[in-house]
Amino acid sequence: MQNFDPFYNNLPKTEIHCHLEGAIRTATILEIAREYGLKLPAWNVEALNSHVRVLEQMKDLQTVLDAFAIAQASFTAPAVVERVAYELFEDAHRQNVRLFEVRFSPDWAFRTHKLDWDEGLQALLRAKARAEREFGMLIGIIAITSRGLGVESCQRTVDWAIGWKEHIQGIDLADGERANPIDLFIKPVWKAKDAGLKVTVHSGEDTPASFVVDTIRKVSPERIGHGIHISDDPAAVAFVRQAGVTLEVNPWSNYLTHSVERIEDHPLKRLFDEGVRVTINSDDPELLDTNLNNEYRIAHEVLGMSLEDIAQTNRYALEASFIPDALDRLGSHFAAIG
Repeated sequence: MQNFDPFYNNLPKTEIHCHLEGAIRTATILEIAREYGLKLPAWNVEALNSHVRVLEQMKDLQTVLDAFAIAQASFTAPAVVERVAYELFEDAHRQNVRLFEVRFSPDWAFRTHKLDWDEGLQALLRAKARAEREFGMLIGIIAITSRGLGVESCQRTVDWAIGWKEHIQGIDLADGERANPIDLFIKPVWKAKDAGLKVTVHSGEDTPASFVVDTIRKVSPERIGHGIHISDDPAAVAFVRQAGVTLEVNPWSNYLTHSVERIEDHPLKRLFDEGVRVTINSDDPELLDTNLNNEYRIAHEVLGMSLEDIAQTNRYALEASFIPDALDRLGSHFAAIG
């Protein structure tokens, strides 16, 4: 499903919702496993893809989240973090991504091999510096706090991110929303905001519009990850539009997680037409066998968005980016593509 059609590849792009843990090349997983003596269910790319990629629609979001296990076990050392991050930036550059925000969960990604969080971040920063130098990209970093790991993990992640706020631009509250509602995390999220970090929250992916409205009212995030089910409630659409909150939308991901029944029914264009600040992203490009070019193809060829519509979503992303002065630094690249 990954796409390098020049029609889409040549378009300048933004990406503000991409998980490091879901962006490890299968060949890299194999090489890491051989180097560090890890166990794998298969030992060639084609066979391993059936274990590390979601290639057809799953029954629900949790089923897809469970597929991350091999990726999680691959974070064995800071050098691996640096390699995975650099390869992700390299893949983004190949698709003409000019602004890229990468997010990762230190408590989730680093716990299997007990990696030091500071050393892991420093490895990511080395990859970032190299990619910005070689590719001319603008790269930001978001620290994820995973709901399923509990409130104490969230508090620890927020405190750690605040200590690194010169290099980490924001936090993301991710993972299953139903079992771990926003009420549990209000205090640490506001602590991050009060310290100057930006906030995005996964909400409304496989939950009703009311979850998104509740999240915005209680923690005032600048952005919402996914948020697509506001389309089921006109009042929620109006609320999000009036609040000026940007949605980080991931069409193919939403189809594979069964958050939408059919890709043709995805509400991206409807939300755009209703004035919601939507952006287009890939979420977990390797795990979900997609990339940003494929998401643009879906938006244009399947959902009927024009190239100028897509250009506007890029401008929304620039305006909502957690990277300081992103619009001033890159706005000229996104003047028009229609």
